[in-house]
Amino acid sequence: MKVTTAWTRRLAAACALSLLGSNPVSAQIPGLGVKGGVNLATQRNAGDEDSSTSLKSLVGIVAGVFATLPMASWLDLQPEALYSRKGARAELEGITSDLQIDYLEVPVLARFSRRGSARGYYIAGGPSIAFQVRARTRTNFGAATEEIDIGDEVERVDLGVAVGGGIEIRSLVIDGRYTHGFKDIDKDKSDGVQVTNRAVSITVGFRF
Repeated sequence: MKVTTAWTRRLAAACALSLLGSNPVSAQIPGLGVKGGVNLATQRNAGDEDSSTSLKSLVGIVAGVFATLPMASWLDLQPEALYSRKGARAELEGITSDLQIDYLEVPVLARFSRRGSARGYYIAGGPSIAFQVRARTRTNFGAATEEIDIGDEVERVDLGVAVGGGIEIRSLVIDGRYTHGFKDIDKDKSDGVQVTNRAVSITVGFRF
């Protein structure tokens, strides 16, 4: 079943309202917060050197919720649920084509922190699993744009690892990370090309 943009927006709005509008939820989950920012995403096409060198970064949104669970004075466990757009951009003879893959991404990070009275720093890393919500290509021919749904050609699940760090200023959290995909997301295994995701993310968040 094709997931439409309107359906995705309604789902995201419902999740946000349920989290932000419920005081008991935020009281029961320690370190609950929301975040949003941008992905600079690209892909590695192993076995297709010409394609890999011609790919450019795709700018996409990333937004969602997180919870920071204290494990020790210097160690936290931080699960997240993020709506994340990945993919890549290709340009050839004035024609631009974007591969856009929207994921519900769930990183589970170990955070090593150093805290002060009002400011803290941390580094973090851990596994990440992503579930495809939608995949499409958008090709701009100048006078017209063509959009094609390719959800059936992309694997439904992606696996990777995320590493990064950030700064906390009271309730404000500024985070930067790199996510490295390990799984071949191309369902067609007959061409010998393995397609894996890469993304650098910059987000700003607020902890309740």
